[in-house]
Amino acid sequence: MKIGMPILYEYDSLEENFILAKELGLDFVELNLNFAYCRKEMEKGNVEELLKKYNLEATLHFYDEGDLASYDEVVDAYLLLLDKYAKLGKNYIKNVNIHNCEGPVVTIAGIKNYIYDKDYDSYQERMSRNLKKAKRILSQYGINMTLENVDRFPKFMEKAYLFEKEEGYDFCYDIGHDNFQKRLFALKDKVDFPFKEFHIHDGKENTCHLALGEGNINIKYFKDLAIKNDAYVVLEVKQKVDLLKSVPFFKSL
Repeated sequence: MKIGMPILYEYDSLEENFILAKELGLDFVELNLNFAYCRKEMEKGNVEELLKKYNLEATLHFYDEGDLASYDEVVDAYLLLLDKYAKLGKNYIKNVNIHNCEGPVVTIAGIKNYIYDKDYDSYQERMSRNLKKAKRILSQYGINMTLENVDRFPKFMEKAYLFEKEEGYDFCYDIGHDNFQKRLFALKDKVDFPFKEFHIHDGKENTCHLALGEGNINIKYFKDLAIKNDAYVVLEVKQKVDLLKSVPFFKSL
């Protein structure tokens, strides 16, 4: 198991994040394409040198809205971006994490209805085709790919996860996203998913990304699961003050 942190909104450079990670005794930092300063520094080509300076590894979080089951024209653009940043990070990115998106939602009388649920067969065909393309792109640069559960987990996603598992994909388990519905939690007890990355943060009710110890999630349980899977663990709290609390909490368990 390796322990890392996400890049932080309060910072304006990757080096600030790397300095904090080194001070906290972490193994890696998860870069994030949603952040402009991350994209710019990857494009400048100085990230590998900085990682070596602080003796850190890196993973990469893809765009939050990168739905690989969307229209071909939309997905093609995301795949171009995936190739661009995978090529830039080929010597230092260990894993790229992509959201397992639930797709468009129609709210009727206060109830959320999922377009992909009504059109599941077409959704699965597009998703399967495009995940294979994404995997091929990353593999040519020696980078692994994980699929992350998002905070909405409609019933049809259970079929999607089982299909993706049979297709041989690795997964990222975001425990805060799953804390309210616990659908992936229930599913994992029936199926042995290869969880290669964990996003660990605390939560309660409908709130997540809390500092460890401030919610009601059994963090020790998930730490043990991460150790069993020899996974990358992102302590995914979003500000320095919460990392200062969460890292020693996690290491003490």
